[in-house]
Amino acid sequence: MWIKEDYAMEILTLGEKIKRRRKELEMTLKDLAGDRITPGQISLVESGRSNPSMDLLEYLANSLQTSVEYLMESEETQAEKICMYYEQMAEAYILNGDYISAEKYIENALYYAEKYNLEYRKARNLFLRANICKEKKELVLAQQLYLSANVIFIKRNNYEQIISTFLNLGKITLSLKAYHSATSYLKQAEKVYLDNNVGNDFILGEIYYQMAESYFKIDNIKKAIDYTFLAKQKFEQVQNREEYGKALMLLSKEYNKKGDIVNAIKYSKKTLEVYKELEEEKNISSIENNLGKLFFEFDNLEEAFKHYQIAKEIRMRNKDSEVIETLINICEGYIKIKEISKCEKVLSEIDVLIDESNLEQIIEKNILCYRLYTIKEKFDEAECILLETFNIAKTNGLNKKAAEIAILIGRYYIGVKREAEAARYLDEGVSIFRSLGILNN
Repeated sequence: MWIKEDYAMEILTLGEKIKRRRKELEMTLKDLAGDRITPGQISLVESGRSNPSMDLLEYLANSLQTSVEYLMESEETQAEKICMYYEQMAEAYILNGDYISAEKYIENALYYAEKYNLEYRKARNLFLRANICKEKKELVLAQQLYLSANVIFIKRNNYEQIISTFLNLGKITLSLKAYHSATSYLKQAEKVYLDNNVGNDFILGEIYYQMAESYFKIDNIKKAIDYTFLAKQKFEQVQNREEYGKALMLLSKEYNKKGDIVNAIKYSKKTLEVYKELEEEKNISSIENNLGKLFFEFDNLEEAFKHYQIAKEIRMRNKDSEVIETLINICEGYIKIKEISKCEKVLSEIDVLIDESNLEQIIEKNILCYRLYTIKEKFDEAECILLETFNIAKTNGLNKKAAEIAILIGRYYIGVKREAEAARYLDEGVSIFRSLGILNN
């Protein structure tokens, strides 16, 4: 493997160290030999044809104004230090998002790790390369690299590295929607942690948090809540407010999915307190918006509008594109109470701010328009926009949304006594749901 000159570092033999140091001090062979040894013997040592005794080594170190430890340092030890330097540089570049530079340092570290058979250093650099792939969303390759690194970590009983690798594998498989695999990796991480008394409460909290996410995805809400509480406890113990807030937010989502709106609101408010303390406006606006949704579900529209308004103000101030979500939620509230003029005003705001390339937002806005048209008894306009929206979803592969709209069209046609058209769209909606595995045959 070719090493780019800018990144190359030297590994010297004992003789090369002595010769280089002698020349730095502008000493001749005779100067170094003194009365202790002949210049010829010095030459043999420098060329690697003779190994000095410990007494001679101490003499040479003293004469060359260096240490015996430096002279005796093996090539493997030097290679280890070089690898560690490259790793540190790679980690710094990864943190800064400069993956190209990071890869260069990893490449050089792997060169020395392979050449000098430094197993652990090889595993560490495979792990770093996997981290880069994970950040770049090259998840399958990241998974392969983590598994390769972990073979070495397991062989060497590097427990913290094993745990970290299993944790990352859990996160990747979670992203790939392989929820049972994610749970398996995370359980292995937990087992290694508990069996070996690692003592890093933060990483255990992270394991529990990811376990909660996995169980949440497979609708095992009880286990999801149990693990979220464990994560919350650990993050609270290590006083990591950011992660503590994340755990509280997950609890809110889990209770909401369970249908326990009271606890969902309770933990949303606790989460809000944490993020207000941290002054994280993006998270604050997200929680305020979610609180609006929860109170909407609770039929407390006054409280819902209050939270939506706070979310809207923050998102408008920060030019956050998520403001469209909030405006749509506000509009839904006005439709529910049939405040037509207010709804139309909000729809005008949406029209100004919406990204026309965001098809999901376009669809949500169009469905609001459909509902508004039906309230105003503008049935031709309602039918037209519904059919148009169905075509948008179907043409662009948004199949689940297309199925939902097809069912909505079917119900609309039932309402206006157009049974044949109703049956056609209801059948199409059901057919799409079946193809997605949402409905059984």
